[in-house]
Amino acid sequence: MNIHTLALLLTTTAALAANTAQAATTGTLRFTGQINAGTCNLVGGDANRTVTLPTVKMSDFDSAPSAGTFDFEITADCESDISNVTFLFAGTSSAGNPALFANTGTSKGTGLWLAHRASPVYPIPADGTPAQRSRKVAASKGKAVLPLTAAYHKTGAKLSHGTLASAVTVSITYN
Repeated sequence: MNIHTLALLLTTTAALAANTAQAATTGTLRFTGQINAGTCNLVGGDANRTVTLPTVKMSDFDSAPSAGTFDFEITADCESDISNVTFLFAGTSSAGNPALFANTGTSKGTGLWLAHRASPVYPIPADGTPAQRSRKVAASKGKAVLPLTAAYHKTGAKLSHGTLASAVTVSITYN
């Protein structure tokens, strides 16, 4: 080892020894936090959606109580820890047939028939209990999809031409 290197090494060692610090106080760090369960929300297009039923003729009701059946789905986007989503439907029931949702359009003698399009088809009655008006769906890959079907349905009153308009509220709960 040459003399310059030895001198540099001794100077560095002396400087490190002179700068040794002593702890004046000690402290404790406390950490807090919270882990929340995941959430689920109706997809944007299903939160406020208009479902247009096909146009039908009065004669379509000659041999059947309903016409214009239309299939559609509603979807909830969920986080990965959600396993089940329950869809609950509510609305005003028809005076002529309380199992149907009321028609506020211009046609008379018609209401909205809504059903879970499962096998077998499970009607969702407007005047049903919460258990009858709800359907539970397993979430898979972050989605819960409920297949539904809707149709014009005779209420029992005299049928007339016009429009069908009905509002049904859907809410979801999940776990």
